[in-house]
Amino acid sequence: MIELQNIDKFIESRFQRIFILKGINLRIQEGEFLTLMGPSGAGKSTLLNILGLLDEDYSGDYVFGSQSIRQMREKDRSNLHKSEFGYIFQAYHLIDELTVYENIETPLLYRKVSSSERKSIIAELLDRFNMVAKKDLFPAQLSGGQQQLVGIARAIAGRPRVLLADEPTGNLHSAQAKEIMEVFKELHQEGTTIIQATHARENADYGTRLINLVDGRIETDEKL
Repeated sequence: MIELQNIDKFIESRFQRIFILKGINLRIQEGEFLTLMGPSGAGKSTLLNILGLLDEDYSGDYVFGSQSIRQMREKDRSNLHKSEFGYIFQAYHLIDELTVYENIETPLLYRKVSSSERKSIIAELLDRFNMVAKKDLFPAQLSGGQQQLVGIARAIAGRPRVLLADEPTGNLHSAQAKEIMEVFKELHQEGTTIIQATHARENADYGTRLINLVDGRIETDEKL
């Protein structure tokens, strides 16, 4: 499904190149639940951003399906980004001025989903995450765990094939974190490909594969 071929990401300093990622070769099959681990600065978030088409400033090749991302027109890359990927961030990135309902609706508006279908999808997600009573609240009126649940609902509203999560439980207490990971487990069982970056080994144990990054390189790659 996804193949990275000899990916390098670096910053040019005055005297040398400082590598953030170096020689990354990675193949991800559809339906995997892959975890990126490693110390701070190892390159986890950078690799996640490249996988999610949020960062195009790298060398090497990225193949999605049978398509080389490098050779795609910008419009086609943008469409791929919107149609195939969902994103969950540690800092939630909800829109403060929008209600829970409107935040979840946002990606569906981008995809020009009809009004009746939007209502159906959002109603199903609100029910799934026990958020029906909170649909008219704003992010500031929610707990951290509730905000992250809204972030997940928004990320999966468009039924992406690939869900990317960057430290999705980093700001949550243990009970909330477990709730989020159980949601990921369900999504994986439903066929969603999940790629998460985390410091928490207990989160990695929900997945099927664990990659350890050290100094921008893949140190180990193991099945779980």
